This record gives sequence, structure tokens and C-alpha cells, in this order.
Amino acid sequence: MYFEGIEENQTRLWIINSLLELLERKEYHDITINMIVDHASLGRRTFYRYFKTKDDAMKYITELLMDQFANIVIRNNSHGTEEVAIAYFQFWEQYIDILLLLKKAHLLYFIEDNLTELIIQVAKKVKHIPTNLPLEKLGELYEKHHYEFSIKLAGFWKATIIWCEENPR
Repeated sequence: MYFEGIEENQTRLWIINSLLELLERKEYHDITINMIVDHASLGRRTFYRYFKTKDDAMKYITELLMDQFANIVIRNNSHGTEEVAIAYFQFWEQYIDILLLLKKAHLLYFIEDNLTELIIQVAKKVKHIPTNLPLEKLGELYEKHHYEFSIKLAGFWKATIIWCEENPR
């Protein structure tokens, strides 16, 4: 099981863990919803109660991962860049099997394509940016600092990919 001991809907966890376990031995494009639900010992209708597509299940995995990252930031009371960086790599160390699996399966784009939004969600959850900040204000802040934000985010992500390949890390 990839996600254990977290507070989340158990059926959702069975579905996403099933998908990840199937990824260990099959290509993503070869995995069907029937395979996922059979592996999880669930019915097909149960899958559709939670997800529309297999891609939706993958997107949920990335959101769940970022939620776990936010929990570590909160637990460590991380505020500065260095503290958040430490929490970030502690988080990935905890979920290294998923990161390596997604890398091997060429599925990191589920994180990469949405990294800005995912990190903004984390920042809101940990209250590094106000949760009630109007969208236009957030847009103004992003517009003002988007190069700096993008460079830092891209640097962290590239460092993550290099780091995950190191053994020992």
C-alpha cells in the first residue's frame, strides 16, 4: 500500500493504491478501469462514484501527495525557505516509492503540469498565503513575482528529480 495511515476515504485509497500497484508491472496506457477495480476488489460503478477517468484518479494522487506535504510543513511549523525545503524533502523521502514509480512510468507530468496550482494549494493550507485572498489579488501577486516563483519552483522540482535518483539520497 502506497498511502497508509492517512485520514481519507478508504474506498478512494483502495482505488488509487490499486492503480499504483498496477503501475509497478504495467504501462499506464495498458491499465483499464476494470483492472483497477478488479485489483481493488471493487465494482466498476464504485470507481465512477469517485472518479470520472483514470486520469482523474492520477490527479487525485497528486493532490493527495501535496496535501501530505502541507501536513509535514504544518507539523514542522516550517516558515522560511530553508525550513520548507527541509519539510519538502522529508515529505518526498516518505513518498519516494510513489515518486520513483511515477518517474519510471513517465507520469511526472501529472505533477509538473499542475505544479504551480498544487503549490498554491499547499501555501494556502499552511497559511503562507491567506485562504481568503481574492483570486484577483492572488493573480496580482503572481503576476508581480511569477518569474521568481517559477525559477524557484522549477529549481526545486529539478533538484527533486536529481535527488530521487541518488542512492543513498
